[in-house]
Amino acid sequence: MVRSLVLLILGLLLYVGLVEAVQAIWKLGPEPVGWLPALGLVAVPALIWLTYFYLLDRYEPEPTHYVLSAFLLGLLVAAPISGFLIHDLMSADRWVALDPFSAQHIAASFLVIGTAQELPKYLVVRYTLYLSDEFDEPADGIVYATAAGIGFATALNFRYVSSGVLLDVGAINVTITTLAHACFSGVAGYALGRAKFLPGGRGAGRTLLLGLLAAIALNGVFFMLQDLVVRPGLELRPWRGLILSGGFALAFFGVLMKRSLRPGGPAPATTEGGAR
Repeated sequence: MVRSLVLLILGLLLYVGLVEAVQAIWKLGPEPVGWLPALGLVAVPALIWLTYFYLLDRYEPEPTHYVLSAFLLGLLVAAPISGFLIHDLMSADRWVALDPFSAQHIAASFLVIGTAQELPKYLVVRYTLYLSDEFDEPADGIVYATAAGIGFATALNFRYVSSGVLLDVGAINVTITTLAHACFSGVAGYALGRAKFLPGGRGAGRTLLLGLLAAIALNGVFFMLQDLVVRPGLELRPWRGLILSGGFALAFFGVLMKRSLRPGGPAPATTEGGAR
């Protein structure tokens, strides 16, 4: 785990450093980039994080195509559904433009943004990979849900980068967004792993609901902090935001994985007694 953490930190710092070097050398400004450069900009941190979480699953590594499937479900299914709910159905853009301390803005952060982003991510894992025979240990919930969250973040990041940004600030924002959605999904995934292996499935529904609500709450808090702090602060201390969010995510996932894999925790079992 320590080796994986070190490689992750070095990979993220190298990624952002290289992007800053490219911007400085070619003196690039905040202008739209083509779809291929934008894809490369958002794909690198996603690949780094997917590799990291995959390496953390030491006891029984998951099939690569299952992890990739979770990523694609987040990218191609959860993200479009979320976008429809937020922008088309609820017209949340009008809400979030209000005073950040207004009741409407707070409601949009938690009840609209948080729910519309976390619920689709949860559902695409709950009704696909959760029912698979490969979901055979509690830590699998974190691995699969996190992969879906990273796919979801990749879709958000691609839209953000394509709109035109400074590359260095864009790279940091991309990394922070990926970190954030990995954390949110990791909470719901932890609940999925716990619920599936509860004896007789007793309390599984409550565990799943609490995990989803916790993910929604974290998402809402992040959205409000991003609106109040991250965006203005990017002009001043972009690296500080990256380091703080990276340290939080590493500690966060270290605790979740340790709890899922610790001796005496929920033991892998057949799905006959698990929640479905």
